[in-house]
This record gives sequence, structure tokens and C-alpha cells, in this order.
Amino acid sequence: MRAWPFLSVGLLVGCTATPPAPRHDSPSGQPELVQLEDRSEAAPEGALTGALPRASATAAVAQAANDGTDEALQTHRARRFYLQGVHFLQQPPDVDAAIREFQLALEMDPRFYKAHFKLGICYYHKGQYELEITEYLKCLAINRNYAPAWLNLGHAYLARDELELARDAYQEVLNLQPDHRIALYNLGLVEFDLRLPEARERLERFLEVDGQGEMGQRARQYLDELRQREEGAR
Repeated sequence: MRAWPFLSVGLLVGCTATPPAPRHDSPSGQPELVQLEDRSEAAPEGALTGALPRASATAAVAQAANDGTDEALQTHRARRFYLQGVHFLQQPPDVDAAIREFQLALEMDPRFYKAHFKLGICYYHKGQYELEITEYLKCLAINRNYAPAWLNLGHAYLARDELELARDAYQEVLNLQPDHRIALYNLGLVEFDLRLPEARERLERFLEVDGQGEMGQRARQYLDELRQREEGAR
């Protein structure tokens, strides 16, 4: 099995100081992270003013359930727990505390799909990859059109050498965002390894979208290998 030179887009939210061990090495032996950096929900400065005290968080959830709190208030409280979880993933990261907050958010609002997504990222950092995949799947069961979850799911399957499942996940990203550079590149590598003819199309499209830098150079190398395959088959 080849060592996958994934396109890296940076570290996970809140973990730039203590990155997790990478799942694969590049051909040069230098580690490359494969996870999606998702800063779309980073808590703005001051966003946690008036947040629920940590000691009373669980009690607040129980009280809301007992009092029959209306849906709007529960959603508001879920959002506050969620933002506290995002806060814990910032510097210095506290992944266990973040997990507790995202779980509390889901107790308040079971359909809070982004909380499932963030839990997946937390479990990635803890090396609990089965739970990571489960949370991405829960996220997508609620919102099938959330591309970041499909992308991270593809990375997770690829790390387990489940190439067909990784291919399906990356294809879902492209169904939503046809020019997604990471999905195009990684899907091209998956199909290259599966010896599928679609690999050429993916890599060529990747070069059209982003043909610069080291990844562009590598994509060209893979295309050269594909041409050599085709010539050898004639």
C-alpha cells in the first residue's frame, strides 16, 4: 500500500500547540495531517460572556428538562454549551472538557449536527477513531449536505484503508462542492490506487483548481504514472 501524500490544510481547531500524531507519512517521510481545519464556528472574542458556569452546566440541563423549557430557550442554551466546547478547543486545548460541552449541547438539542461534527474531531484527537466515524455519521444523518463531515469521514476511512468507503465520502463532497480541491486531490489518489480510470479526471481537475506548490507537483507525477500505465497496456 502506498504512503498517502494527503493534501494538508492545517491543524484542527484549537490544537495548533499539540497536534495529534498524523495517520500517514508522505513519500519524503515527513508527516502530513489529513483532517479538515474547520474554523467556521470559532467563538468570537467575548462570545462566552455570561456563559453557564461549568459546575452548574449539568444542573441547567436537568432544570430545563424538568421545567418544560420551550424549544427556543433550549436551542439557545445548546448554542452556549456548543460555544463553550469550541472555546475549550482553542489554546490551550482541553479536549475532554470540549467533549462534555458538546454532549451537553446535544442533550439540549439532539439535532445539533455541528456538535456531532465537533465531537468527531475531539475523538480524532483522542485516537478514538471508531467514535470519530460514528459522530460524523450522526452529523450527516441530521444534515446530509454538511460537506466538512463528508470530507473528514473520507479521511477517517482512508486512514483505515477502506478505500471504497473513502471514495464514496469524497464523492459526496464533490456532489456538494464540485471544485473542492482537497476532495479532488484525495479522490484522485484513491482512484489511482484502485486503478480506476476516473483518477486522471480528478487529478486534472485538481490542477485546474489549484496547480501550484508541492501538491500540484505531486498531482503531475501521478498523472505521469497514469500515462505510463496506459502506454504499458498498449
